[in-house]
Amino acid sequence: MDCCVIVFSSTHSAMRAEKHLTGRFPVTVMPTPRAVSASCGISLRFPPGDAAGVRAAMEELPGERGCWEIYRLAPDGKADPIVPT
Repeated sequence: MDCCVIVFSSTHSAMRAEKHLTGRFPVTVMPTPRAVSASCGISLRFPPGDAAGVRAAMEELPGERGCWEIYRLAPDGKADPIVPT
């Protein structure tokens, strides 16, 4: 599976982000993948092509800075953080 996930430090942050992103991007709630250890356990999955737009939309969400990270999941299950450029 080649996709990206946003992981969160709290369930509250995950729920706010889902509400903020739904309708703008094709996000799906999922359990946090095992390859990503630090998280509240809930993640949002989305296509890799939307990573820049999702990051920009998350930056707009007040009060959530530092509460989330974006990872790209490779087909082999490895997770690599997507660092802003």
